[in-house]
Amino acid sequence: MFDDKAQMHTLEGVAAATIMLLVIVYAIDATSMTPLTSSTANVHVETELQVLGQDILGALDYAEPGYNSKLKNDVLAWNGSENIWSGSAYCKKGDTTCAERLNNNLEKILNATLIGQGIAHNVEFTFLTNNGTSYSTERMIYDGDPSENAVIVSRKIALHDGDIDKTKYPNNPINDIDPSTSLYNIVDVKLILWRM
Repeated sequence: MFDDKAQMHTLEGVAAATIMLLVIVYAIDATSMTPLTSSTANVHVETELQVLGQDILGALDYAEPGYNSKLKNDVLAWNGSENIWSGSAYCKKGDTTCAERLNNNLEKILNATLIGQGIAHNVEFTFLTNNGTSYSTERMIYDGDPSENAVIVSRKIALHDGDIDKTKYPNNPINDIDPSTSLYNIVDVKLILWRM
């Protein structure tokens, strides 16, 4: 005796297997597998870089009451020079002998946290100019052009008339935006991070 339903069960099995195969192919095709696109792994790396950058700026911007933070002191002592990583130190741009090295709190923490991990980074200062009508962006540290997946973290530093001493730091390019007030200027410190 023959079972007339056997062919139907076989066709149902083949159809179910085909549907399952199509679902698996679609799921694999829908997820990105290349490292150059914004895949889940890449987003995870960007998030880690953002947290690391925020921690660096947060640690440098902490100060006991009545004292300036280390980040604020670095902004005040900056002479307007752009510095480039030479392989062993941050040297003033154009200084082939590396006689003028960057030596501040920002340099120390970046050297300790980012250099060893191969994380490229730039540090930029944006501040008001021309009595507060425009702004200027200057680089303190330049490590190359950021990739498309670079992360930017920033911290604003308010400078007051009593903070800056132009006789001690005459080359600091940050100017008083309004001499009639005690506010000297506002500096946006940007830390740009990306994997090389």
